[in-house]
Amino acid sequence: MRTRVRDPRLALALLSLPSLLIAIDISVLGVALPRMAADLRPSPAELLWMNDIYGFMVGGTMITMGAIGDRIGQRRLILYCAAVFAAASAIAAFSTGPWMVIVTRAVMGVAGAAIMPASMALIRQLFPDPKRSVSAMGAYMTCFLVGMAVAPVIGGLMIEYWWWGSVFLLGVPVMLLTLVVAPRLLPEFRAPAAGRLDLRSAALCLASILLVVTALKLVVNSGWSWRPVVVAVVGAALGAVFVRRQNRLDDPLVDLFLLRRPGVARKMWVLFLTALIMGGTSMFWAFYLQSVQGLSPLRAALWLVPSMIAMIVASNLGPWLGRHLPPSRIVLGSLVLMTAGFAAYTVIPPGRSGILLVVVGGALGTAGIGAAFPFLMNDIISHAPPERAGSAASLTQTANEIGIAMGLVVLGSVGTVVYRSRLTESTGHADGSWVDGFSRAADQHDAALLQHVRDAFTSGFRAVGFFCVAVMAIVLVLHVVRSRRPAVATGAQRDG
Repeated sequence: MRTRVRDPRLALALLSLPSLLIAIDISVLGVALPRMAADLRPSPAELLWMNDIYGFMVGGTMITMGAIGDRIGQRRLILYCAAVFAAASAIAAFSTGPWMVIVTRAVMGVAGAAIMPASMALIRQLFPDPKRSVSAMGAYMTCFLVGMAVAPVIGGLMIEYWWWGSVFLLGVPVMLLTLVVAPRLLPEFRAPAAGRLDLRSAALCLASILLVVTALKLVVNSGWSWRPVVVAVVGAALGAVFVRRQNRLDDPLVDLFLLRRPGVARKMWVLFLTALIMGGTSMFWAFYLQSVQGLSPLRAALWLVPSMIAMIVASNLGPWLGRHLPPSRIVLGSLVLMTAGFAAYTVIPPGRSGILLVVVGGALGTAGIGAAFPFLMNDIISHAPPERAGSAASLTQTANEIGIAMGLVVLGSVGTVVYRSRLTESTGHADGSWVDGFSRAADQHDAALLQHVRDAFTSGFRAVGFFCVAVMAIVLVLHVVRSRRPAVATGAQRDG
């Protein structure tokens, strides 16, 4: 069922407001967490859950919420979840204990997981023309990125003049505005013959994703041990049961047939692999600027601004170029740009000059993904039947979430292996991670050890750059093969 809308541009602007807020909410907690910890006095485990629960619930429930939107209507789902998000935000602002923050953040994560895929599905309905749809996706992504960029500044100002709970109140007026205006500006769209939601599939999906992401977080926080391996195996087994069940159901939670459509599986792999290396390198950025170069958190954050600007500009420049050039060429050029950015990490020089090369590499990488992402997302959603648009959008976003989490583990492991090898060569022994190395050198006030740790970490960063270039080579092959196949098929049809 579809309803008409008077002005798609106003509808897009309204859809972008919640995405801006959700992005701010993802990033702002890092600024508020120290004050919250001092006030609420959480245990180490509670502090970890306060920080991570939002991302866990976004990744774990996005597929289910996308399927719900296809069944009850995308606009209706946005309205319901905007109300829930506003209420949870208001309660979180006045939390009296860590458990209140954890519960309300979990609820906000579920609501955010529903709003994003529903918004993307509606964008596809608002702009059926492929070129306009890509431009709309670029504008939507720009709002999300602006939210990520301004969150630390906004959060810092609010905490400076008010209390930590004020950062949660940002969501209340925006979501209330959405509740008032959305029925007038947004179209409604849902599957004309929506089936029942399979609760068993929803439970399997949630449990599988949460267990896999939990295992990855355990590896990042505590290193490899039997515990994360067991958790990952159980999560993967439940995931296999989930996939098997989807193939047997007449009305599955996720239509896996979408992945069999020409080129869709390859696009999903491109999104997953680029999310993996983008998410993994972000960790090295922070340690390189602060621990290796000795910059303060504020100065390090300022060096991140060029990358954010590059991504915002590219996410709008790419769709503009799409009006004049074939999308496959733009995506190819964007992926090559990303590869050049990661190649810069492989030759990081010692000293202050390394900052410039790292910043240039980061700007090239973020510009590449910023230009390619709207095309890739729009292409996947356009391949899905209209009644499954929400599920398709949620599937791609889940691939991104898992890719980022896995990137922290995979690239972190690569960097750790090289770090330990290099530190052993220079000092004769190495145990623990570079975090331990930096802490030990600082505690002992050992300038020589600190320099050895910095050199070893930089070597690990260079190795991560080589790994990313290798992954991008695979991504480029996937894209080129995907782009050529339709042309070959078209030629064969003409010959016939």
